[in-house]
Amino acid sequence: MVKGVIFDMDGLMFDTERLACVFWQQAGYELGKVFQMDFLYSFRGKNRKAVQEAFLKEYGPEFEFERCMDLKTKMQYEYMEKEGVPIKKGLLELLDYLKEHGIDKAVATSTGKKMAEMMLKRAGVYTYFDAFVYGDMIKRSKPAPDIFLKASEEIHVPIEECLVLEDSIAGVEAGKKAGAYVIHIPDLIVVPEEVKRGITAQMDSPDEVIGWLEHFSDTL
Repeated sequence: MVKGVIFDMDGLMFDTERLACVFWQQAGYELGKVFQMDFLYSFRGKNRKAVQEAFLKEYGPEFEFERCMDLKTKMQYEYMEKEGVPIKKGLLELLDYLKEHGIDKAVATSTGKKMAEMMLKRAGVYTYFDAFVYGDMIKRSKPAPDIFLKASEEIHVPIEECLVLEDSIAGVEAGKKAGAYVIHIPDLIVVPEEVKRGITAQMDSPDEVIGWLEHFSDTL
């Protein structure tokens, strides 16, 4: 039985991956660099440390990563504070369903605490959740399972009784390694079939998870 649901954030709850790519490219322009989309997609779902490693590997140890990251974060933060956070279709329906049925909910995002909390509050969904695990709270980034294992601890639900909702390659791999049920909801990145092998299901939007939860509970 599923007693807890763990949500990724960017690309799963919010339609923000496209915006992130735009701000990375603008930050690169400020530094005289052109970031290709394939490169930007390569670290989606990973935390700041893993992103830094990707940049230094691609552009060399002299690359001003901290300056680039600060520029990107500042632009993204200011944009979302002003314009709001685009919520994925079906998210609120799923959150309301979980609340009504007493199913614990956690956020497990590779985004740092300051940015993530602003986004969750600006989107009006912060109070739905029982626990939060941010990228700067975890040493090992996705695809390591640590962030989901920590989230299950925070909501006091064994990981085997948790459902992980993810869109990224790293996130799907992390959920599988953790031992949770995993539902993949695609966003920008095409997750290879070999990565999806062994997941619970693939769905088009968060509200479709409601039907799976009801069917799953009926079969027990």
